[in-house]
Amino acid sequence: MDDALAEHIRMTAEKGLSRDEIRKLLLAAGWPEPYVTGYIAKTFKTLEQGIIIRAHSLAKRFETNSVLENVDFDVRQGEIFGIIGMSGAGKTTLLNILVGFLNPDQGDVVLALPNGTTHSVLKNPDLIKQHIGFSTQTPSFYGKLTVRENLEHFARLYHLTESDLIRRCNALMELVGLKEARDVAATHLSGGMQKRLDIACALLHDPSILVLDEPTADLDPILRKQFWDLIRQINAKGTTILLASHFLAEIELLCSRIAILQNKRIVELGTAQELRNIYSKNYEIFLSTTSRDYDKLLVELQRRKRYFTKVTQEAGELVIETPQPEHILTTISSYAEKQRDLESLHLARPTLGRVFEAIIKR
Repeated sequence: MDDALAEHIRMTAEKGLSRDEIRKLLLAAGWPEPYVTGYIAKTFKTLEQGIIIRAHSLAKRFETNSVLENVDFDVRQGEIFGIIGMSGAGKTTLLNILVGFLNPDQGDVVLALPNGTTHSVLKNPDLIKQHIGFSTQTPSFYGKLTVRENLEHFARLYHLTESDLIRRCNALMELVGLKEARDVAATHLSGGMQKRLDIACALLHDPSILVLDEPTADLDPILRKQFWDLIRQINAKGTTILLASHFLAEIELLCSRIAILQNKRIVELGTAQELRNIYSKNYEIFLSTTSRDYDKLLVELQRRKRYFTKVTQEAGELVIETPQPEHILTTISSYAEKQRDLESLHLARPTLGRVFEAIIKR
């Protein structure tokens, strides 16, 4: 009876019924309440309100090479969650585990579905794939098929009805800006348009989560900006987005929270501001002069050395790290009035790139 009830609850949950609806049906059918309560609690592994993905104690090795060890993090519903790390840090392996393409050697991933149920990715990979769209580094579309033919092909793989297929394909071509290229073979699309087609293919089944692996790796700065604008549009429609990228400046502006993968684990996680605070309370003053000669200014700065922690020169620019920028700016102002060769000056908190460099060195 125990196994039969557990299986019955599992199959009913997969049909899209909520926890309360299943409870009412089972009680109405005469199931004893203790069994119903116990097995619903077991089947609906609870996540805190707002958590859509929980990675718990994930570990993965390939033969003797350990790639991930005890990776833990949560993704919140509706956010854009970024993962950064050095090349070879395990970002792609982690994403493949999250979507059920790879099984971890340890741990599991729990996913909260729109109907309120929660499920193990390891135990229910086929169910999970219905709710996740995954765009890998290697395009999934067929080069000889047109934009529309590719979308229709993948729509049929998801068993969309003909009316839903037409509606969904048209809506996605509009969303990703490929409506005018509907009859163009994918191989003849530009790199940016191919990325858009790949995203559209991943969104055909209207997933609640979109996972992107280095989505802008081969795009120039203008196309990357257009692509990130598209990601914001998709997110604004309610889709949770999880992505791995090495474009740190863009990740800093785009993502709600960022996880840093280093030494096989998530070593830091937070907003860009929180990560900057972990790294340093300092500000950075960047200045350049027409002469690129900073000797006199450095002499002036030495008189106020208690107000800064570090001074470096980078590409002809002087960079001063200071927890009290107002004191250093006073010195610079006095210097600028005398020398009159100040070319540029700006104040900023450390970038995510500098945070990342500091953590890697640590």
